[in-house]
Amino acid sequence: MTLLVDAGNTRIRWAGVVGGAVHPGGCETHAGGDLQALLDRAWSGLPAPRAVLVANVAGEEFGAHLRAWTTRHWGVSPQFVVPRRAAFGVVNAYRVPRRLGADRWAALVATRYRIPGPACVVDCGTAITMDVLSARGEHLGGLIVPGIGLMRRVLVEHTAGVPDEPDGEVSLLARDTRDAVTGGTLYAAVAVLDRVVGDVAEELGPGLVPVITGGDAARVLPLLRGRYRHEPDLVLEGLALIAGELK
Repeated sequence: MTLLVDAGNTRIRWAGVVGGAVHPGGCETHAGGDLQALLDRAWSGLPAPRAVLVANVAGEEFGAHLRAWTTRHWGVSPQFVVPRRAAFGVVNAYRVPRRLGADRWAALVATRYRIPGPACVVDCGTAITMDVLSARGEHLGGLIVPGIGLMRRVLVEHTAGVPDEPDGEVSLLARDTRDAVTGGTLYAAVAVLDRVVGDVAEELGPGLVPVITGGDAARVLPLLRGRYRHEPDLVLEGLALIAGELK
């Protein structure tokens, strides 16, 4: 088995790939927690993989802890994905290719594998990222905006009178502060996605396929105007392709 790991700013997701098939793994929230204890709980029962491939955007310290755990328990040092100038049918638009997030690179690789035409890849996580692929596999660039949870935390931390409470109800117009923050931040995400995808579709012409992934994808999908392909495992599939496990 090759273990595929998507290490985001808030969550870590993983899957195993055997015989060309990706098998579901699990997902844990790690932000602010004890990573070693989390991995003990989540991975101790897994069979030792022959390789570990990681898309890490959680920082160097996180990567060091991850390497220490896999080396100690399995004798395997993980390989951390570094975006390239051109590979797997994708041409990276970034002036310094490695500065594109590894998760965004993996998502682009998977999208190119699945969709032969132009596509807009949306990842709704701690940050919301949008990346556009041309029909020739050229990454045309992208945008990054705060994710829904991040917008809410900023309001709570920097605005007097906004309570730090669980999510409220979603409605177009709220009648208390908690619901107003819940709906307002959700609609902010929806508005930017609708506008950017619409503008990109005008630029590239008919045939653009919007693809959405990430932890908050299911929350925004019902409110989006366009028809999106929901691919929850897009980054993990991209990692499988990068690992050479899918053809």
